[in-house]
Amino acid sequence: MCWKIYAFRDGCNRLQLSVIIRKGKNMFDNKNRFVIENYNKQSCFASFLPGISGIHGTPLWNFYVNRGQAICSFGSENKDHSIMEFYPAHQSYQFTKTMGFRTFLKVDGTFYEPFVDDDMPHKMYIGMNELEIEETNEALGIKVNVLYYTMPNERLGGLVRTVTITNLAGAKKDVEVLDGMPALLPYGIALKDMKETAQTTKAWMQVEDVNEKLPYYRVRIALADAAEVSEVEAGNFMVSVNKNGEKLPIIADPELIFDYDTSLAKPVKFFQTEVLALAAEHQLCANQVPAGFACAHEEITDSYTIYSVYGQAGTKELFHTFADAGLDAAYFARKHEENDAIINELADTIATTTADPVFDAYCKQTYIDNVLRGGYPVKLPGGHIFYVYSRKHGDVERDYNFFSMLPEYYSQGNGNFRDVNQNRRSDIYFANFVGDYNIKVFYDLLQLDGYNPLQVKQITYSLKPEAEAEVLSYVTENADVLKKLFAKPFTPGKLYAQIYNKKVGLTVEEDKFFAVVMEHSVENLNADFGEGYWSDHWTYNLDLVDAYLSVYPEKEETMLFDEKDYTYYESKATVLPRVKRYVKTDKGVRQYNSIDEEKKAEVTFDKARTAYGKGDVYTSNLATKLVLMSTLKFDALDMKGIGLEMEGGKPGWYDALNGLPGLFGSSVCETYELQRMLLFLREELAKFDRAVDVPAELAELIEKTDAALKNYTKGGDRLAVWNAVNIAKEAYREKTAFGIDGKEEMIPAATLIATLDRMIAYVEEGIELGCAMKDGIAPAYMAYSMSDYTEKDGVITPENLQVVDIPLFLEGPVRYLKLPQTHAAKEALYEKVKASDMYDKKLDMYKVNAPLTKCSYEIGRARAFSPGWLENESIWLHMEYKYLLELLKSGLYEEYFADLKKMGVPFLPYETYGRSPLENSSFLVSSANFNEKIHGKGFVARLSGSTAEFLQMWELMMNGEKLFTMQDGTLTFKLAPAIPAYLVKDDGKVETTLFGKIKVVYDCGSKRDLIPGQYAVTKYELVAADGSIESCEAATVSGEAAQRIRDGKAAEIRVTIQ
Repeated sequence: MCWKIYAFRDGCNRLQLSVIIRKGKNMFDNKNRFVIENYNKQSCFASFLPGISGIHGTPLWNFYVNRGQAICSFGSENKDHSIMEFYPAHQSYQFTKTMGFRTFLKVDGTFYEPFVDDDMPHKMYIGMNELEIEETNEALGIKVNVLYYTMPNERLGGLVRTVTITNLAGAKKDVEVLDGMPALLPYGIALKDMKETAQTTKAWMQVEDVNEKLPYYRVRIALADAAEVSEVEAGNFMVSVNKNGEKLPIIADPELIFDYDTSLAKPVKFFQTEVLALAAEHQLCANQVPAGFACAHEEITDSYTIYSVYGQAGTKELFHTFADAGLDAAYFARKHEENDAIINELADTIATTTADPVFDAYCKQTYIDNVLRGGYPVKLPGGHIFYVYSRKHGDVERDYNFFSMLPEYYSQGNGNFRDVNQNRRSDIYFANFVGDYNIKVFYDLLQLDGYNPLQVKQITYSLKPEAEAEVLSYVTENADVLKKLFAKPFTPGKLYAQIYNKKVGLTVEEDKFFAVVMEHSVENLNADFGEGYWSDHWTYNLDLVDAYLSVYPEKEETMLFDEKDYTYYESKATVLPRVKRYVKTDKGVRQYNSIDEEKKAEVTFDKARTAYGKGDVYTSNLATKLVLMSTLKFDALDMKGIGLEMEGGKPGWYDALNGLPGLFGSSVCETYELQRMLLFLREELAKFDRAVDVPAELAELIEKTDAALKNYTKGGDRLAVWNAVNIAKEAYREKTAFGIDGKEEMIPAATLIATLDRMIAYVEEGIELGCAMKDGIAPAYMAYSMSDYTEKDGVITPENLQVVDIPLFLEGPVRYLKLPQTHAAKEALYEKVKASDMYDKKLDMYKVNAPLTKCSYEIGRARAFSPGWLENESIWLHMEYKYLLELLKSGLYEEYFADLKKMGVPFLPYETYGRSPLENSSFLVSSANFNEKIHGKGFVARLSGSTAEFLQMWELMMNGEKLFTMQDGTLTFKLAPAIPAYLVKDDGKVETTLFGKIKVVYDCGSKRDLIPGQYAVTKYELVAADGSIESCEAATVSGEAAQRIRDGKAAEIRVTIQ
């Protein structure tokens, strides 16, 4: 791989990339933006702007493709609030040149539309929070640049588009400009309206105030066919100005531009008429899908810029206030700087300087993309932790997902339990003030039945009733507005919006009032069942515990036993007993009926209560939660005790095995995780010798589970154990369907340990049985078939029970490697995986699964996908990164270093990967696919769980696994990096960041691998903010010095390694 690196240092002494060339095509500009030349001719890809507009800003979502003028769709909140109509990827590639942004020019009378002729030299510049395109027309002597970014720090959301026309010749040029969108949707039109009834929907459409150069797009009334007719206050808008802030005329009538050409290919009337004269003609502003084009006619000597904002406002007054507030070149320059500052402040949380600037930039982009799923933690008054900027992963390639970004200050979005959980896994290392917040959130969402809701909704707050009078004492006008707001749960952004839009008078500044409200408010954790119960979601919780204890080890006992404030989510869906799940079909017995959503339909509360739903909210400590989860998940083992049953109607991580639950599918991946939890719980009970209080119903279940195990000997009747624990589990679930009695039993640690030992032995035997079926490679999934069964007194006897062969999946070894194994055993597993059908020898990458060709289509949609595509034999980056992470955690350093260099996204060539090497993809097409042209190409941009895996890899590489430990009762800090030589600079140094703000500089003297156990840390220098230095000539830092590091009171740590 060939490299040419040109670098300079800016005024802050930060290394900047000027140009990096990999094989002659892969390059970055001096803003670290990835540059693609002649992008219209390149293999197509889709991506997006992050929609981060600052805490006191209003986001928009923006999707783009490498076709035409790039932006293919944008809007506010979700797809039902599109400004440019949402299209999935394949249509975006087709339509963007026509339905996206357009620029029509007449240069000295010659017509020219840039970004249409693919043979014209053009470029795309992809930044973290901006996108720019450029085209040069040498024949006309002009260059056109278009810059996009989301408008930051405003009360309304907007996409900023600046179009600059540069005169490359000496003489002045007479230029007429028509720039904008051929279809700008009015506010109030849902996606379904445009896709199914667009012709009828046009009857509601209108554009107001076009003559005032402030077009406001909205429907006349809400489209709902209801007796109560409601007016629509909000609207979409556009406003365009020149550098002096003079508003430009707007054409909203598409016929005025395109005339008879309804294909929108040619601006027929622009050919015939001077542009300002065209704008002066009468416009039809109703009953059609309107356009939005700015008009200008200038003589250009150097350059001319049109500054436009396309967005959405809650009221017309808000839009007018914004548009009349001095929008000129200076305003947009300031906003561009603010946009850069917001994203750079976030990205600097993971600032890294190695020998590879592309890797360093990749770290920042990956951190940003991880924030977009898990959120970015901030501290609110009242001691609240709040996550901003998150949303569910949805875009033009993930057209199946309904994403949401609240268009308000402190914007937050929706998410799913697993996605949000895993993407917050490493937050403690970047913002250690989050403490145990996420542990509380995700353990609180676990239910009495061992499952959890799928959907994690936006956090809201409720004002304490006793504080309302004090809070309202700060209000001088329109107090009723806030009384109405406080009557229900509210978001921080909603509070700000109501104060401003409803003209609430205050005796203090807005932010001060916000602080007063938050100090008197409590958090509401909002969730919803969604659909089915995934078998793997609970497994991510223990990762949060491990991370927390690596930073706050002294809180271990308190966290587990002394904080009795954990609640249990109350879902309206219950898992049916076996006899109701099983269905006899012509293919044999199947498991199709898993969930009952009727039984608890009338339940109104969302936290489990005592008195079987009629008492108080039940709370426990974390140890009780772990005992409950350990028991229920053990009791969910399958008929052979190998995998955890998919009794909730959904598979585990591998969603595309959606048919596996019907085949009595089970996940051995969750068995490995169960064993991990059992071992953890046993260790903690042995360490602290603390009894655990459990609900009486759970105590009974534990007793019956233990009885079944006492009657079992190794190699015995595992089906009998399955029957016994399932009878007990189903009785427990029936008793606790609406809550618990409230009585607790205290179980001594020794008693629990004895039960756990029996569970651990039984699970270990099941794992051995599973591995033996796959020649020593840890299996991921099981399935079973039976021709019939009998049922008597809860005992189910299958007839002709058979194991259905399921191929290898990479997730099996990933989860298996989390268990205690010898180094030699892990090395052997690594070699076996590499020699298996899961390894793509052409690409030198790991496929998500071995071939499924021998499987029935009944296993799920994965079988229907072409090999190498989506979740069938592709390089699924999330799982590949999970595997790399486990190699690193397992101490297989040399194997990890080699694989990372071959498989890590920042090391992939653009010619193969087909997109920026700073951006993750959900999957890369493997060589199993029939289309050789796309082998190795990345699809489905960025919002992938791979970001979470990379951040943990980064943490382990740069800082080590356990940052803090307790040694003889003293807090001790230790750095143990694992960094390959190809990332160490020639002078032996690597720079990284701890807790998002402490600079760490390693000096190992020369360019070599840093492998824990093969070097010694000999010295720490702690540099304070005032420049003073405290030296510690030891392998660790202890006591008060360690505490200062954790408190963020060190500005820099210099580490000498020999």
